[in-house]
Amino acid sequence: MPPPNRSSAVRMPWLDAPAITVVLVVAVLALVVVPLAQMMGDGAGAQQGLEPFLELVAVLLGLLVVSVSMHALEAQEQARANVLVGGFGVAAACNFLHAMLVHSGPVHMSSGSADMSLWLSSWARVAEVLTLGLTATRLSAPGPARAWLGVAGAITLVLAGSLLGPLPQWFAHAADGALRQVVAVVLALALAASAVLLHRRSRHDAAPRERLFAWAAGAFVCGEVTVGVLGGHSTLGGVLAHGFRVVAYALLYQAVFDAGIRRPFARIQEAESRLRESEGRLSLLGRNLPHSVLFQVVRELDGRVHFVHMGEAIERLNGVSVEDVLQDPRVLYRQILPEDIDRLRQAERQSYLSMTSLEAVFRLRRTDGQVRWMHLSSSPRRLQDGRVLWDGVQTDITAHHQAEEAAHAQQALMANTLRHVPGGVSRIDRDLRVLYVNEQQALWLFTTPQDLEGQRLQDVIPPEVFARIKPHLDKAFAGETAVFENRIDGPDGTQFRHTTIAPESVTAQGVAAVVLFAYDLTALKRIEQELAQQKAHLASVVNAMPDMVFLKDANGVYLSANPVCERFAGRPERLIVGCNDYDLFPPADAERFRKYDQRAMQAWQPVVYEETLTFADDGYQGQFETIKTPIRDLHGGVTGLLGVCRDITDRKRAEQEIERLAFFDALTGLPNRRLLLDRLQRSIAACQRSKNLGALLFIDLDNFKDLNDTLG
Repeated sequence: MPPPNRSSAVRMPWLDAPAITVVLVVAVLALVVVPLAQMMGDGAGAQQGLEPFLELVAVLLGLLVVSVSMHALEAQEQARANVLVGGFGVAAACNFLHAMLVHSGPVHMSSGSADMSLWLSSWARVAEVLTLGLTATRLSAPGPARAWLGVAGAITLVLAGSLLGPLPQWFAHAADGALRQVVAVVLALALAASAVLLHRRSRHDAAPRERLFAWAAGAFVCGEVTVGVLGGHSTLGGVLAHGFRVVAYALLYQAVFDAGIRRPFARIQEAESRLRESEGRLSLLGRNLPHSVLFQVVRELDGRVHFVHMGEAIERLNGVSVEDVLQDPRVLYRQILPEDIDRLRQAERQSYLSMTSLEAVFRLRRTDGQVRWMHLSSSPRRLQDGRVLWDGVQTDITAHHQAEEAAHAQQALMANTLRHVPGGVSRIDRDLRVLYVNEQQALWLFTTPQDLEGQRLQDVIPPEVFARIKPHLDKAFAGETAVFENRIDGPDGTQFRHTTIAPESVTAQGVAAVVLFAYDLTALKRIEQELAQQKAHLASVVNAMPDMVFLKDANGVYLSANPVCERFAGRPERLIVGCNDYDLFPPADAERFRKYDQRAMQAWQPVVYEETLTFADDGYQGQFETIKTPIRDLHGGVTGLLGVCRDITDRKRAEQEIERLAFFDALTGLPNRRLLLDRLQRSIAACQRSKNLGALLFIDLDNFKDLNDTLG
């Protein structure tokens, strides 16, 4: 908005002020009245013509103040204006009667008329002072303005009736005329006090009404001072006094006009301007809403329903024009599918009877044949004439509805999947309340998912189980995933479950819920226990074997060794495990051991060979039969090597003795016929393989049998 014109902002309040207009008009008329009075007579006539004119103007302005105060546009302002209606009504009536008495006869009045004129003038001044004083104290007079005007009329009649009694004469001559002077001083002081109080209030509250009232009170004070200094019936004093009264009443008229008419009217105009701006913004909003249309619908007293406003977006949403809808609302109702129209009618009737908001979802068929989902929301309000108007919005929720259906289908699929998961799944909020649980989890707790959902976790599991799981829940709600094994002692014995508690999402407000997943480890634990028992049994068997047993990985690093192997290496198993042959034995032996390891791992069957080994523990040396078997995984890859070394020293000795007994004579120790035949068969086989020839020499010794029998 462009900045306001500074010069116009300064001039406009003065140009629009009724008080300035009145004073200017009165001044112009006074310039006309004075020459006319001079044409009719001398200077006294001129004075007698101007003074009645000013007094009449003051009376008329007082009546204008009363008239405007009776028609304030705001109820709160009317209560304060009623004080002005009553007070200045009495003052205007008394001033009018005073003027009638003063100016109805010759220039010099009789003493009786002068007393009555003084009596009425004094009461008019008292009414003016009281009214300004009550206004300064912000007193309100509730009730209709006509009632207070009637009160002013009644008071005026009482004062007019008092003219027939002795009170006017007594007041004029009391204390040799000093009483009226005292009254004048008191009224002047009261006016001055009212002016000061009104001026202070206008400074604190920045209220132009109080400021104008303060100036008016000051003008009344100036009039009283003028009368006191120059005299009320002097040529200059009377004119100036009535001129100050005209200014005072002009300021009062300005004050009531601004407070009762101009400012309320300006606020109404501002409100209307804001309303038009709001309507413009609302219309613009309705045009720019991508999937919504704003409307207003009225139900008449006879039950007829018609639209009084329909946004332009109705053509985009429903495919119908605004004019058609405003002329006939059935254009829209005919688009609604028959299976949804009854439900919408029932919702409308319920909203009308209970005067509550209308919420409805329905389907309609557009003019192009498309079926769309619509959401209707409206609020009713009763108009002054008894009709009911709904302000509402219709929104196309087809995409949202389709997304909801897809989400529901996804949720159903997820629920069906979780239902068949071989583990327990549950969802828990920050209050440890169960939001979801699948059938497996409920089965573990010997209940149903429906009975668990909505329950607090500590109410559905044993206290000792809750105590063990609570720290892990706290960890999950802190934003970390907790993984642990949970032991549950139940009617079926001890159960073991592997449990994972994960936060759904970590936001600035924290974790709203966690997901708990558990699967049963009981069978696995039993298998582990059986394997542990078998392993312990196997270890006992291996440790009890007299053979040397060891296990290596694919790199030749020892993984285990039995006591015999410990004795061979000369160190305990804990010092063997993690070492290789080069760390434990001389390089030549280590190289030989590694060569056979490689041969065994390359073969698909155990490798058996004999070797001589010397024990580092006690120096024992013997012949050993070594069997090295490769260990392979499911894919055939070699992961390690199992070695078994059996001491065959005694067996070798026995074999040698058997061979000696079989091929040598026990008495002489000489080779026998069996050795001859064995060596002969070997020579024949060697000749056959090499295609070479051989020779056999027989030597016959005479009488060798006798020699053999006698000498052995």
